[in-house]
Amino acid sequence: MNLKLSNFNILLYTGTIMVVLCLLLLVSGIFLAMHYIPDANKAFESVHITIMQEVNYGWLWRKIHALGSTFFFLLLYIHLLGMLYFGFYKHGKMKYWYSGMVLYFCCMVIGFTGYVLPMGQMSYWAAQVITSLLEYIPGAGEDIVLWVRGDFSVSGITLLRFYTLHIVVMPFAIALMIFVHIDFMKWYATTKLSWTRKGLHVSKEERFSKHALPPKEPKPFFSNAVLKPLLACTLFLAFFFYCVFFHDYLAFDALNLTPANPADTPAHIYPEWYFLWMLQLLKSFFFDIGFIKGSYIGMASLVVVNMGLLWMPLLDKNPRRIPAHQRPYFCVWFWALVLSLVALTILGKLPTTELTLWLGFVFSSVIMMLFILLPFLSQKEAHAKS
Repeated sequence: MNLKLSNFNILLYTGTIMVVLCLLLLVSGIFLAMHYIPDANKAFESVHITIMQEVNYGWLWRKIHALGSTFFFLLLYIHLLGMLYFGFYKHGKMKYWYSGMVLYFCCMVIGFTGYVLPMGQMSYWAAQVITSLLEYIPGAGEDIVLWVRGDFSVSGITLLRFYTLHIVVMPFAIALMIFVHIDFMKWYATTKLSWTRKGLHVSKEERFSKHALPPKEPKPFFSNAVLKPLLACTLFLAFFFYCVFFHDYLAFDALNLTPANPADTPAHIYPEWYFLWMLQLLKSFFFDIGFIKGSYIGMASLVVVNMGLLWMPLLDKNPRRIPAHQRPYFCVWFWALVLSLVALTILGKLPTTELTLWLGFVFSSVIMMLFILLPFLSQKEAHAKS
């Protein structure tokens, strides 16, 4: 059996680690759902007293679930930016990019609904503010807000709807999109296992190709398909459980450890860290431009950035699929995008001041202009290389 490990890079296995995290979140979520009460008056007590103090090892399951979601979104952003860097959204990779972006949006929904369920002070007000942003949808904004909440403000009906989305609808949607994203059916149909003197090998058969292709050399199955992913997952899980037992504060906000109080508005309202850059985008346009309200511009900027990520295969006019460091214009574009996302995330956590608002406006304008300029930069880059 061939046990040779070569070219091992844990960043190449972020997708595998995220699948393992999904399983951890699923198992821990099942245990938490057994004791959680989706009621506005009992939700906080069921989490912080029943689960954390009364249920055997309930504290462990909740910490695994909370930290698991935090690490999952961190890996999700690393995975997404990594695919951007290497250009894995062109040619034969386009279907993976589009399915991955749909999976990304599904994860955002399940992350937001899960953040609201404990009904802490910050999660309640974050839900109140974020759902109210739907009012800026032209035409039917107020009706959509009322439909989402089920009431004029976040209440027990809202909590029950988010609970249903979080434990029933979105897990099935995410599981389905994972199978679509990894193209499981095609992998199953084209993968062939064979046993040689050196051990079990895996090879790909291009059964769906219209042209006769030379057979590819089989690769050792155990080291490539088992040992490398297992090593990556083991290294990650060792670090993950170290954080679970010794650094659980990474997933818990101190203000969210108090019960929700609709009569006491926090001085600074913010969601989980993976939504902060979106929140800052919405807040950055704090002035009106002519007859257009700043809140509408903020909503439009959020749509532009997310749709820009979704349409990357169309916006990037360079036909070559090469890493960013081999593309002078795109390399600058990529690192400007990363810098803007990090800056908006930091600004979203800081209290709102005149300085943070103006800095947010600058970085929000930059990130929008990046997607507007990308077709021209990539086209100029393609002509320069031709």
